[in-house]
Order: sequence, then C-alpha cells, then structure tokens
Amino acid sequence: KISVKYGLAKFYLIDMAMKGEKMPINLFVKKYKNNSYFRDVVKSINLARRLKHKPHNYAVSKLGISCRYPGTFISSIHAIIKSTSYQNAILSTIRAGGCNCSRSNFIGAYFAALRGRSNIPAKWISKCKYSSKILNVIN
Repeated sequence: KISVKYGLAKFYLIDMAMKGEKMPINLFVKKYKNNSYFRDVVKSINLARRLKHKPHNYAVSKLGISCRYPGTFISSIHAIIKSTSYQNAILSTIRAGGCNCSRSNFIGAYFAALRGRSNIPAKWISKCKYSSKILNVIN
C-alpha cells in the first residue's frame, strides 16, 4: 500500500512537470496538503525541504539509503530540490550510495519531464548502448 501511494505521488509530480508546471513539488504540496491519502507524502516532502541546506550525502543517511519507502522517495525529493540540473542531481545521488538506482530513475524522469531531453548530458546519452533506438522511438 505504501509503495502505491509514493509511486502515485511520483507519477503526479512527473505528470505536472510534463504539463509545463515550473514547480511541481510546490504545486503537489499545495494541492494535496489537506488530502488524507497523501498526508504522509506531503510530510515527507516537507522533511526533505527542511534538510535542503544539508549535504545530500548527509540527508540520504538520515532520510533513507535503501530502496524502501518512504526513504527512497524523500531522498529523491531532497536531490531534486537541492540540485540545479539533471546531471548534478544524478551525480549527487550516485555519490550518496545505497539504492541509488531507484532514486536516480525517479530523479531522471522528473528532470527530463521538467526540462526536456536537452537537460540530459549528450555525452551520457552517447554512452548508452541503446540510446539511438530509444531516440528513434521518442522522435
């Protein structure tokens, strides 16, 4: 049940970003702050916000380094609000260790939805074995 709730929150955040919302996290909190289903998600986002000025490694060690919810979600949100770009968010997530794959998947999807494919370093795309096939599908 908890994974569905946090997964749905991720979906809504990415959807808001894809629809052109400039601050999806802020909109999510505003829209769902009084919603009983998303109460814990909103609390999680606010916890990540309170730690915004802490190094990401420190925040992940406090919020959750494993794949379990809600830690993986909160740590992802921290990387998003602390970072200025896709690349910065992904690199800080990798450096924080733990289950960085699940966190990076959400962070990457979020930044790609928010700022488009041009936000993903071309060098990273070129190193992906199947990037040309993926680009053909999305173009």
